[in-house]
Amino acid sequence: MMAEAKKEPLHLLLEKKKILICCGSGGVGKTTTAAALAVYASSLGYKTIVLTIDPAKRLANSLGIQKIDFQEKQISKTVLEKAGIKAHGPLFAMMLDTKRTFDEIIKKYSPDPERAQAILENKLYQHLSSLIGGSQEYMAMEKVYEIAQERDYDLIIVDTPPSRHALDFLEAPNKMSSMVGDSILKWFLKPGLFIGRSSIKILDKSMKRIFKTFDKVAGFEFLQDLSTMLISTSGLLEGFQERAQKVELLLHDDETGFLLISAPQPIPLREAAYFYSKIEEYRFPFAGFIFNRVQPLPASSKLPTTLSAAAKAEYFEMQFLFKSLHQRDVGEIQKFKKQIPIDRQLFFKTIPQFDHDIHDLSGLYQLGEKLFLAG
Repeated sequence: MMAEAKKEPLHLLLEKKKILICCGSGGVGKTTTAAALAVYASSLGYKTIVLTIDPAKRLANSLGIQKIDFQEKQISKTVLEKAGIKAHGPLFAMMLDTKRTFDEIIKKYSPDPERAQAILENKLYQHLSSLIGGSQEYMAMEKVYEIAQERDYDLIIVDTPPSRHALDFLEAPNKMSSMVGDSILKWFLKPGLFIGRSSIKILDKSMKRIFKTFDKVAGFEFLQDLSTMLISTSGLLEGFQERAQKVELLLHDDETGFLLISAPQPIPLREAAYFYSKIEEYRFPFAGFIFNRVQPLPASSKLPTTLSAAAKAEYFEMQFLFKSLHQRDVGEIQKFKKQIPIDRQLFFKTIPQFDHDIHDLSGLYQLGEKLFLAG
């Protein structure tokens, strides 16, 4: 499957992992790095897909396609070859569409198509499906699970939201499982509880007051919608809970790996340290760190003897500046490594600051080369 390549750390990581989840704060090149990993892995022979929750047109353009949407879209071999990339494995991209995924789950666990349609057309469901705590983040992870289980990709690369929001993304399966398993929710969703006005007599006074308020605000139509939705969704809870537990297990699976991406500045590194502590707390399988945009040392060159004294002074001044920036970046990374508790061998990779913006497949491949090279 894989083209011949020297077995450097990231090559070895790909041999062990089927899912790589890229995390990090905003503005550190996380999405670009995820795409570069996917492009280069494809060139090595892995059938690869990169999943993003950010439908940025810039990322689609970089991958050589018009747009990324909720359907798996293959980057054509012709487009890759025009960029100078010989792909030994197919490359796909996809946006995680959380609302569509929620609807698909309803269809999957409904006992029949009629019941599923009743839920999907219910006004209350349409509103609540976007408001249930953690549902959006959970549905994103649900789609990752579905692709891992039902497709034949060698490698799935997930681009998560910025680090603080990514915690919602990663905590969502456990929260969804707990919410669905909550005894009060199970009681609330018992079938036949809200058939009509006459059924309200079984509720206590406080519940009567709540529904009286709803009746004033929304009218009796609200209670009818509620009744329809609750009866239609009875029996779905077990399916939801079981699936959420499986999604949670996927995050802890040995074939999953978390890559934390940062830049060598204090604020992104603080975010990285915080997120790393959470990954360790949740016991997710952590793979390593990628430090982007590290200032490289200036290339040494022999100065022409014809240069003026002023030009030489300016040259040495610029050289000193770039050396100082390099030392600052390296120093920040070293300080970061000393501050976080690491009790095992991890992947560490520093990527130099490019002298140009990465905005196309060639640039992504170039970044991928840097990621996979030794050192």
